[in-house]
Amino acid sequence: MIRVSFLFLIPVFCLALSKEIKFEPCGGTVKSVSVEPCSTEPCEIPKGASAFINVHCSSNTKAEKLRLSVWADVAGIELPYPGMKRDACKGKNITCPIAENQDLHYVQKFEVKKFFPSVQTKARFNLKTNDDQDKVICCFIAPVSVVNGKD
Repeated sequence: MIRVSFLFLIPVFCLALSKEIKFEPCGGTVKSVSVEPCSTEPCEIPKGASAFINVHCSSNTKAEKLRLSVWADVAGIELPYPGMKRDACKGKNITCPIAENQDLHYVQKFEVKKFFPSVQTKARFNLKTNDDQDKVICCFIAPVSVVNGKD
């Protein structure tokens, strides 16, 4: 009985650490964005830790494959997130091909390396078709703070 109660509490605990955040849309139909861990906005992600971004959006076109890109504005220059696996059909909770008007829920894990600078920035998340059309499926911009981790 204790194990069953403990297993029930794990999702509740994870939900408590996840926060639906405010975002600026930049294309497509984004319904919601949540970040784990995040207790205040902008979300503070410690160096040496990981964050999970959960996005709920709707496709505005059909696509055989999807590509994800993430950029951060650092001192007015957009820099790509290093080491990003761009294939959104693998490991992001999306099964391709997708249909037009399909509900999509994708999850992206971000490792915040210890060498990243401490910075408050805006990150741009862009999910596009991976073809010659290059159509935006969903795009949003959200504030984030990289902070020193606890040693």
